[in-house]
Amino acid sequence: MSKIKSSSLLLVTLIFSPLCLFALATDHKALMHIIAESSQYNYKMGETWFEGKVKVDQGTTHLTADRLITKRNAQNKIQEAIAFGLQEPAHYWTYPKNGEKILHAHAKLMKLYPLESRIVLEGDVLVTQGENRFQGQIIVYNIKLQTITVPPTKNSRATFVIETDQLKQTI
Repeated sequence: MSKIKSSSLLLVTLIFSPLCLFALATDHKALMHIIAESSQYNYKMGETWFEGKVKVDQGTTHLTADRLITKRNAQNKIQEAIAFGLQEPAHYWTYPKNGEKILHAHAKLMKLYPLESRIVLEGDVLVTQGENRFQGQIIVYNIKLQTITVPPTKNSRATFVIETDQLKQTI
């Protein structure tokens, strides 16, 4: 493989590894395919921009958005990845674990913080997995703590629908 192709593949892997935060372990090793109408990489700022019908596929993990921006810290680690749903909500879907139902997340704005193991979904948020459904204007998911928080917002209410079989297992 040429040096340029090898460097490009490494760059793509570094940029998008945070998208697999909730995915199967095998997704981290899968090839990533990215399609966008345009892209821009600013090495000095540590930012990469993808614009226009952005589509990311890596194993069983997928993301569609109108714009995607990644930001890296001084140690060259991704500290934030932001997906924008400008025309229609951004859509993220994956299988969290083998045997589990597919997880879908829709929001106008998705902020992933891989160093903190946290994701913030904003604007007409809908997260579904099987019959489970979480809805609100803002949903914060902490991966390490396995907590979902829906903070209060003006003129909006949080909605949770949980399969009764799952409730019986936790009681």
